[in-house]
Amino acid sequence: MVKEQTLRDLLTTQARRFERWVFLEYGDQQFSYGAVDERTDRAATGLNRLGLRPGDRIALLMGNRPEFIFFFLGAPKIGLIPVPLDPSYSRDEICSILEHSGALAVVTEARFRGLRDLVPGVRHWIEIDTPSFAAPPFQSLTRGPILGFWPDLDPEESAVISYNKTRSGSWKSVVLSHRNLVSNCVQMVQPFRINETDRFLCATPLTSVAAAVLLILAPWASGGGCILREAYSPQVLHDISERRATIIAGMPRLYEMLASAPEFGESDLSSLRLAICSSGPVGEKILLQFEQQHDALIVEGYGPAEATCLCCANPYTGVRKPGSLGLPLPGTECRIIDRDGRELSPGERGEIVVRGPSVMKGYYRDPDASANALRGGWLHTGDFGYTDSDGYYYLSEEKSATNFTKNK
Repeated sequence: MVKEQTLRDLLTTQARRFERWVFLEYGDQQFSYGAVDERTDRAATGLNRLGLRPGDRIALLMGNRPEFIFFFLGAPKIGLIPVPLDPSYSRDEICSILEHSGALAVVTEARFRGLRDLVPGVRHWIEIDTPSFAAPPFQSLTRGPILGFWPDLDPEESAVISYNKTRSGSWKSVVLSHRNLVSNCVQMVQPFRINETDRFLCATPLTSVAAAVLLILAPWASGGGCILREAYSPQVLHDISERRATIIAGMPRLYEMLASAPEFGESDLSSLRLAICSSGPVGEKILLQFEQQHDALIVEGYGPAEATCLCCANPYTGVRKPGSLGLPLPGTECRIIDRDGRELSPGERGEIVVRGPSVMKGYYRDPDASANALRGGWLHTGDFGYTDSDGYYYLSEEKSATNFTKNK
């Protein structure tokens, strides 16, 4: 069962099943399922040889490249906890997160070398784009021994800490378990009809855990493939056409960029069947423009960071309601409640609460905020909305719990 799987279980199982199938394409490089599994083993082995042990945090500070995937998936194989950091964060933000997380190692690129002296608590700086990475203990993840003994893992153990900026500018540190990640990627397979023929184009930052789950783990769980590109690459349309991608996913920014590209209407996107907007409505204008010019559907979904990636989505087949968040994914429950916790009827606006296997463990080093967000056995998202008579969810502009009114 999914709830009994760890990331290591998922990686090993699929690598055995699709060993020689190409999973990852990056430029002119190709990595089979077996090769990805082996490189994640070598990443785990190298980290172990540095003396890192289960529960230790390692930061990942780099752009979209294969090494991010190898360490993101490899570290949890031995119980380490990755902390992805977006390279676009300011120096002060990066240092603050490194200090708060207590990261003992940073896997990064040479361009961030100047941060070393600013965070003395970090013991190891691992630069993946310098000659030092070819030396032990990592040896470019292509050679050398692999651990012979792997520690026991529990699906409820922490697998990643995701730092996300709130509307107010503060930070929240979401702790997600192996079960959260594995469950959520598997939940997407049926609603989006994902299978081994699908090729996902990843052109959004993998430092967003939601993107990693949707664009790396979901295709891995279904036997599909991933075409990795730099975030918001200007060559996205060309890559879809040239690489025959079938699925893309991202936030509204990605689709705004595509729709405004001069070659948008003339590009050959005939291979593309599905575009997923994972953060709510993409906007009626862009949606209509996209679907009128290309034979592909945009499906809109919803999921706060505390619910891993997605908790609701419009179905790929069946009734799609543009502008809505869709229906809860299989195994996930959602409700609209008032300030007293009473479930509201269709059309009444209230707070969206979520319960299911993708809901976070809590906030790192913040038990009070964790207890408040997870009270009553539900994740209180802080987002407000309503349902229609068919059970489809919609976001409301209402952001204050002091005002719950009938939707007009």
